[in-house]
Order: sequence, then structure tokens, then C-alpha cells
Amino acid sequence: MLALGDEPSYLRRQGTPEGIKSVTHRLRSWFLRGVLEALERQYGSAALSLLTEKIPRRLLAHASLDRLRTSAALDTILLDDGEELLLFIDSLLGDGSGRVLESIGQDLAARALGQGGVAKLGDLQGTVARLQAFLDHPFVETPTVFELKRTDRGFSLLVGVVGRPRATRVLKHLAIGAVSAAERTAREGSGMKLSSDLLADRATLTVAYQRSEAPSRRQSEMPPPSVRRSTHSVRPPSLSEEVERILSSHRMPSSYPPPARLPSMYQSSPPPSEKAPASERPSEVQPVAARRPLSERPPSERTSEVQPVASRASSPDGALDRTPSERRRSKG
Repeated sequence: MLALGDEPSYLRRQGTPEGIKSVTHRLRSWFLRGVLEALERQYGSAALSLLTEKIPRRLLAHASLDRLRTSAALDTILLDDGEELLLFIDSLLGDGSGRVLESIGQDLAARALGQGGVAKLGDLQGTVARLQAFLDHPFVETPTVFELKRTDRGFSLLVGVVGRPRATRVLKHLAIGAVSAAERTAREGSGMKLSSDLLADRATLTVAYQRSEAPSRRQSEMPPPSVRRSTHSVRPPSLSEEVERILSSHRMPSSYPPPARLPSMYQSSPPPSEKAPASERPSEVQPVAARRPLSERPPSERTSEVQPVASRASSPDGALDRTPSERRRSKG
């Protein structure tokens, strides 16, 4: 019988009222199938052939894509074997810095976001928050950490697998790829900068970017000129003001001089006091002026509209010009 300190890393004993119960940390088989399929899409089938040649024999069954495709939805493998397989893939096809796992995480997260209803256009933080199930669901009977907080320049994401530093390292690279896929899908802001830090079983991702929305303004600050409202309110004119404006536009201004009378051959010439001086008389032909209204004429200058006919001079032939009625009166 093994002592408590001699148990494998994937086996943990918990005390329960019924006695000692063993808890095994496991990884879902369909997640490994998705990893190998993404590896084939990005690096080709030659990468899978190289993997089956270089991988240790005890992990060969987990690296067979044909075998994983025939597995059931609830099948799992030991988390220790899954950690070793994923880290071996990253060192075989890359330099061990996690670039291969990040590209695989970006591919898988992009497919998850493309299913619809997951991505939030224009909201990067909200899109990353919806990827929590994508990062937590592959682990079975294993507590995980997912904490998302907003910062002044973006947000920070804390991920980890409790008590599993190697699994936390794998999860960090997958989370970096998932955030990159979310940034392409959400399309919020520009120039995203992502940095990561790993400490034991906790990994912190710090994301900084320039948001497309306008920055918040303090209450003490003045609003920009484009937002300020005009202090002068424009009141529409009333009906009486409109009527007065229309009448005044047709009314003759009192500052204008009254129009001159039309010259008449039957009308006497104006008095000398009303004649313009010689210096103001134009030498050219004067235009015909308008007749002055009757109300503005002096009493001496008022004339009737119908001018009387001037009396003819008496002449010996005047009798000939008389009408028959006048002739009878003169004879009587």
C-alpha cells in the first residue's frame, strides 16, 4: 500500500465522512482531437506524422487522430498525460516558448466564436468573458481560475489550474491565443498590446488597447465645443409679428420724399419757392415722376381729376360755335 506522499501527482485524497476518496484530474479527449485537427490545418499532415514518430510510446495512443475521432464525447485521459503531450507538441514543432499552443488556441477560439451568439461586436472584454467556458470545459474534476477585471487602458485576465503549474502554463498559452481571436472578432479599438506573467499556478494576461468609444469626462471639465449647447434659444415668431412684418414690407417708408406730380399742360406752374435751384437742375432729360397723392397736395394745388376746358376767346365767329339751345336763349 502506497503512503500519502508516494501518490502520483494526478491523484489526490480527500477526507469525507465515508472515508478516503481518490480524485483524479483528467482532460477531455475531444479537446485533444480539436488540438490535433488544428495542428493538421496549420502545419499539414506531415506534422502529425512527425509527431507519431517522435512522441514517447506511452503517449502514442493519445496522439492518434484516428483513434481520437472514434472516441465518445465523455471520454477523458489523465491530465498528466495531456499536459506532457501538449508541451511536447510545442517543443517539437516550435521552440518551446508556447507559440505553437498560442496559434492552436487562436484557431480553436475563432471557431468557437464563429458559432454565433458568442462574440460581441465592439466589446473585446465582453467577448473574452464569453470564452470562459472554452478555457474551463476541457478540464474534468479540476478547479480552474478565471477572473476578468477592467483597467484604465484595457483589462486583465487571471487564469490558472489550482495546484497544477504545468497545466497553468498550457492554459496561459491557450488563453493568449483566445484573446487574439476575440480581438479580431470584436474589432474594438486598435493597437492591442498583450503581456503575460506566470507565477506557480496563476497566469496573468494584461491587455492594453485604445478604445473606439469616447473617454469619460469629469463633471468639472468643460465639454468639447462640438458638445456644448448654444445658450441663445431661437423662438419662432408669432402670427401677429409675421403679419406686421408682411405689412411693413409693403408699406412705403416715411423717410422717402413724396413723389413729384406729373406735369400737366392745363395746370399752372408751381410757385417760385418750390422750384429747384439752377445748380440742382439736371441738364439731361428728366424722367417722368409719379403724381403726388391728393392728401399731400396743398389746397392751392389741388386739381380735380377731370380738368375743366378753358373758355374760348370771344370772336365774331363765336355765334357759329354755339349750340342750338344757346342760340334760342340769345334770341329770346
